[in-house]
Amino acid sequence: MLHRIALAGCLLFVAGILTGVEIGLASTVALTLVLIGFVVRSPATLRPGLVPLRLLLFVTGLFLVVQTLGQHGLDDLVGDLLGAEAGAGGAIRAGGTGALLANAVNNLPAYLAGESVLPTGDVTRLLALLIGTNVGPLAAPWASLATLLWFERCRAAGVAVPVTRFVLTSALLAVVGTLAAVGALLLVG
Repeated sequence: MLHRIALAGCLLFVAGILTGVEIGLASTVALTLVLIGFVVRSPATLRPGLVPLRLLLFVTGLFLVVQTLGQHGLDDLVGDLLGAEAGAGGAIRAGGTGALLANAVNNLPAYLAGESVLPTGDVTRLLALLIGTNVGPLAAPWASLATLLWFERCRAAGVAVPVTRFVLTSALLAVVGTLAAVGALLLVG
């Protein structure tokens, strides 16, 4: 039953975003639904240790660092990496830049850094940047909040994850996946 409640919360969140509801409101309503479900169906599973406070503080700090660095030259560097080229070359470059930045600082602030320098009307490169910042982070364990959460849960459960093997396997997948997804974007147009 809890899986269905969580699914309903996710679907409610997505529906809210697609219909233009403010993201804060949509996420709060979805979270409230899921929390009520757990309080009613399985209150013993709720405990403060479920909230990854260190990771949340870390990612929040990354946003602040990237925003500050943006004002001190990062925007220029990201603009140079993205270039001004349109078409397939520009899209591949945007996807690659997104993947590179995500692996350097984390995908959430990386996308914001790229989005801040791309023109809002350049939909293809913005989507390619989004692909790069979401597929490219497979290459490094710190490159996305999802992977950080996954590593944290594995550590909490006593599961050892060999980082070298993870990075070597994931890097290939990140490159191939980013290129394939950007290629699909260009085909669909």
